[in-house]
Amino acid sequence: MGDPAEGPVTAVRVEWTGARFRLHLVRGAGGMSVVDGGAKPGDAMSALLGLGVPAEEAEHCVREVEPGYRA
Repeated sequence: MGDPAEGPVTAVRVEWTGARFRLHLVRGAGGMSVVDGGAKPGDAMSALLGLGVPAEEAEHCVREVEPGYRA
C-alpha cells in the first residue's frame, strides 16, 4: 500500500502566510500534505498545475486568497 500523502490531489486550499503561499493538499488515498506554493500568485498556480490540478480549479483556488488574480 502506498503512502497516503501521495496520489492524486482531490482537494486544495491555498493560504497566504504573509510572505509565501502554502498549499494544503488532500490526496486520493485520504492523506494530506502541505507544500510551498512560492512567493507570487503565478508561482502558486504553477505549483498546482504541476501537481495535476486542472487549470480552472487551480485559478479558482489562487483567487480565493488573491481576488484580482487571473491566469
